[in-house]
Amino acid sequence: MDFLNDIIGDRGGELIAELTSKAGFSADQATRFVPAAGSSVMDALTSRASDLDLDDLASPSAIGTITQQLDIGALSQEAGVTAEQGAKGLSSILPMLMGLIGDHAKGAGGLLSLLNAGGAGGGGLGALKGLAGKFLGGR
Repeated sequence: MDFLNDIIGDRGGELIAELTSKAGFSADQATRFVPAAGSSVMDALTSRASDLDLDDLASPSAIGTITQQLDIGALSQEAGVTAEQGAKGLSSILPMLMGLIGDHAKGAGGLLSLLNAGGAGGGGLGALKGLAGKFLGGR
């Protein structure tokens, strides 16, 4: 989970800003949504890696494939937003998040290595929430 922690630690503020400016999330809602969405995206990447061009994760095709795997209702509920708002939020951050994942993994080989090693998903959601919380001054 260090991989995703690094991304959220480095760029989580941008993802949160995107949610607040384009999807109407409050800062608190965005702070809860980002780590949950990140974890869900990594789980979806793990299960669908063979269906994706791992060198172009931000492509419309890759984003569509990953979006189909996500439980938008559960993500929305966790952040305290409506399913419609959650879908809007996801569409506003998913291209950026997928691009960040691809860039951070340094290509298909790096991403496959991380996914195969189990470094993409798992029980680190609490750590991700803690990192995202730092963007709101420890809330």
